[in-house]
Amino acid sequence: MTVLFKQPLIRLWLYLSFSTAVLLSPTLFHWLGYLLLFNLLLLIEKVAITRILRSLRSFIFFLPVMIGFYFIISIIMSQSTLFQIFVEIGTAMIKFILVMAIMNMYTIGSGTGSVFQALRSIWVQFNKPWRKAEDWFLFMEMTLRFYPSLQRDWSRWQGIHKALGLNVEKGRIQRWKETALQLPGMIMIHLHTADDIACAMTLRGYGRQIPRGVAQPIPFTKAHFFILLIISFIFVTLHNIAQI
Repeated sequence: MTVLFKQPLIRLWLYLSFSTAVLLSPTLFHWLGYLLLFNLLLLIEKVAITRILRSLRSFIFFLPVMIGFYFIISIIMSQSTLFQIFVEIGTAMIKFILVMAIMNMYTIGSGTGSVFQALRSIWVQFNKPWRKAEDWFLFMEMTLRFYPSLQRDWSRWQGIHKALGLNVEKGRIQRWKETALQLPGMIMIHLHTADDIACAMTLRGYGRQIPRGVAQPIPFTKAHFFILLIISFIFVTLHNIAQI
């Protein structure tokens, strides 16, 4: 990755700006330009397009249901012709698919935990004894830490069932019902683990010194802020030029 992407906040702002610009893109010229930018980011991030496509499988599976609901609501609530409705549906689906691909590339390329570390590095510089801010940072960091663990346990559980042949003859609806029965228990296990960690942190003196320090602070300088402004200016300019 380039030097630009080494700062987590800059990287997050780039992807959020890109996603917002895609949602606001009204013309085909926007989509072509943003598609080229998407391919460029794929090269920079070194993420295979097949991995992005695999991450979109769940969304594509529910795509017919979403299109059906949108079509029925448009028929009932609007005065648009069938051609206009299909154009609106196609436009909306293209935007949502591209936005999900962009954010999936962001997630695959780098973990989001460093974003909160960068925010905490900025917060520590203010030296404000605000306990709620520290609790919020801790909550988000723990959430991002436990979610991959829950995902790994769930994938391991599915792999065991598949290896034993328990899901071979079951339909999709039956597997969903089984998931609804098994998932709450697995979540409770992780909640008990979170309670143990919270108890250990309390015993180690959490909250006695506010603000807490950062083990590996991530610097954010005026140059980084200037880069954020440049990113915003570029997307606003592209949006206005494509409308001319």
